Amino acid sequence: MNRWVGKPLKRREDYSLLTGASGFMADIARPGTLHVGFVRSIVAHADITNIDVGEARSMPDIVAVVNAADFPNPLIAQPSTHELGTRPTPYYALAQGTVRYVGEAIVAVVGETPTAVADAIELVVIDYAERPVVVDAREAVEPDSVRIYPEWPDNIAGTFDVQIGDVDAAISDADVVVNERLGIQRQTAASMETRGVLADWDQYRNELVLTTSTQSPHIVRDFLAEVTGLATHKIIVRVPAVGGAFGAKFHYYPEETAVALLSMMLKRPIIWLEARSESFLATVHARQQSVDVTIAANQDGKIVGISADLVADMGAYMHMASYGPAWLTSVMMTNVYEIPNARARLRAVVTNKTPSGSYRGWGQPQANFVVERMVDLLAAELSMDPIDLRRKNFITPDKFPYTSLFHTYDNGDYDACLTEGLEVGRYDEWRTRQEEARGKGHHIGIGLSFYVENTALGPSRQMNQGGLNQGGYDISNIRMEPDGGITVYTGLCEMGQGFTNGLAQMAADTIGLHPDQVTVVTGDTDKCPYTGHGTGASRSAAVGGAAVRKASLALRERVITIASNMLEAAEQDLELEDGKIWVTGSPTRSITTADVGRAAYLRAIDLPPGVDPGLEVIEVFDPVAMAWPYGLNIAVVEVDKETGLVKVLDYTVFHDCGTILNPMIVDGQIHGGVAQGIAAALYEDLSYSPRGQPLSASLMTYLVPSAVELPNVNTGHTISPSPVIPGGMKGVGEAGIIGPPAAIVSAIEDALRPLRITFTETPVTPQKIFEAIAAAETGS
Repeated sequence: MNRWVGKPLKRREDYSLLTGASGFMADIARPGTLHVGFVRSIVAHADITNIDVGEARSMPDIVAVVNAADFPNPLIAQPSTHELGTRPTPYYALAQGTVRYVGEAIVAVVGETPTAVADAIELVVIDYAERPVVVDAREAVEPDSVRIYPEWPDNIAGTFDVQIGDVDAAISDADVVVNERLGIQRQTAASMETRGVLADWDQYRNELVLTTSTQSPHIVRDFLAEVTGLATHKIIVRVPAVGGAFGAKFHYYPEETAVALLSMMLKRPIIWLEARSESFLATVHARQQSVDVTIAANQDGKIVGISADLVADMGAYMHMASYGPAWLTSVMMTNVYEIPNARARLRAVVTNKTPSGSYRGWGQPQANFVVERMVDLLAAELSMDPIDLRRKNFITPDKFPYTSLFHTYDNGDYDACLTEGLEVGRYDEWRTRQEEARGKGHHIGIGLSFYVENTALGPSRQMNQGGLNQGGYDISNIRMEPDGGITVYTGLCEMGQGFTNGLAQMAADTIGLHPDQVTVVTGDTDKCPYTGHGTGASRSAAVGGAAVRKASLALRERVITIASNMLEAAEQDLELEDGKIWVTGSPTRSITTADVGRAAYLRAIDLPPGVDPGLEVIEVFDPVAMAWPYGLNIAVVEVDKETGLVKVLDYTVFHDCGTILNPMIVDGQIHGGVAQGIAAALYEDLSYSPRGQPLSASLMTYLVPSAVELPNVNTGHTISPSPVIPGGMKGVGEAGIIGPPAAIVSAIEDALRPLRITFTETPVTPQKIFEAIAAAETGS
């Protein structure tokens, strides 16, 4: 019986976060630290013809003004973890020769104060010979399009094709065929804290310490070794408190290289803190895709085939992991449905925009939007209830493990989840209220979507075979201290999600301790074990938790062995809970883990013969397969026909994420994900002018919703432990963000059902709704 796993224990870190005691990048101070800022390209595509830094260098408190040619050694291209058959798009710490998007760093200005740096940046003069620009990925794939890389025959950086069954025959023989082009807009993570880097070069020890706001400290360390030429053991990467990351901080950025090289060159600590406006140019974007889809079914509603042609806008460069999200979209084109014939074709296309990359959910929100929208459109074509259509096509429990278009799902009962979720979301009640509201002139709509989520990324060998130069494993190092408490060292990173609480509960339960006896250490490559991937892909609980469980079992075994000797009792007769060890049936014959800890370190005389002092274990967990949580989203909205404004009245997520370590944290993850999913459906959009100028470069124009725009979120859980993860955990970090765009858009259409309006792209803004209503009412 679990004593701590599954309990809603309070998050340990909240007090320091809420009182401002946590140390973020901007709170770090080192004596003698210099500040650096970057002069960035103001044009989207150009050759750099001249850089004049004379006046900037002469400014007071300016230490150095550096371009790519000023470093002692030539810059090498930024490293990447992904080698997936794409064409190389080399980019550097500072641009060399050509810039390909607005915001690309060209010159670094280093000074004693941020104010001096900002003033000097204004005095750097860069001359450009502008080149033609392409910002639309559909235009970029045309044969006569502008070439972003003149040596390429086209603008396609990479392609991928996957198919099962005979798709063409299935579509040809189907009773009903629906075709549509769907569009997903460009977004960015827009975390509360922007990025930041502090490099501190010790010339006497020949050692570099880099403090950075990242999700992947070991990847940063390895890449720093590659770009600096230093031995890996001469680099330490530390991660302070992180004010949100959401995938964007998984990437390794040019600024991390530049700040490290500048510190080594100037032999002083140097810090860079990204401005909010700068973040919209310099931090990776995400999501943007255009998808041509065909879905085919028999008259009874059985889906017989689906085909998707995806054009993914990658921006100017393939930024470390940027191909991955687009690839994941392509292989998830069957979602939760048993579709025997399926095909996806992906073209990853470069444009003159900020590089695209990771954002919470990776490519799964795009795939879910495409498939669930097509299911809704098919239901309308068949005059069939969308719920009944989904039930008819769900993968049934007896089919698991089930291999879809690409992946193999572990388990699930989608139909039962749908049934329970409709009850939790009060679906029938809302339908009744909808009819009553329409009678009063109010336009309420109800939409739903169903998702399956790729989590517990691995196994390592499969990742390597697919072109990833990283692993899917995690290593846990657990040490029992002399006082009987334990310290858990993990290579994963805390970035606000609170996963360390779940790991503490897992370790406490497995060993037999109180959670207060568990300390979890993260974010330091000098202390923590190597992790194959870093924090991301909803893997902290599933992979990191399984590694902690494995190490905890090994440590418990050693504790019991020592306690058996001290209590002069058989190991199988001992019980261990909350740090107390006693003989079954004789609770007074007891010791504590503190007694065991003292024996292990201070009183070897109490150890069994042949047992060495010390009490520390290291275990590795590499998943044999991925885990697949799933769930239902129900959105209830009201549309104001006069203004096009949408108000989300109610939102429900009913899901299965396997064994739950801490339900309060799980609910928090769902709530946050839903907020970002609603933002994708209604608000956020990084648009560009035809000349490649960003039109959303601040929070005034990039509309991140506040609490005012967001509803209360109802959550419910069903639990089917994953059979491939010891402990049964499935990930939950991205679950909340996947389903909202499809559910919200479906709800908007339902609110306007009498007008038969269809929305095929996000975000669905008031202007789009107003124009669609006007067109429908005038018959245009």
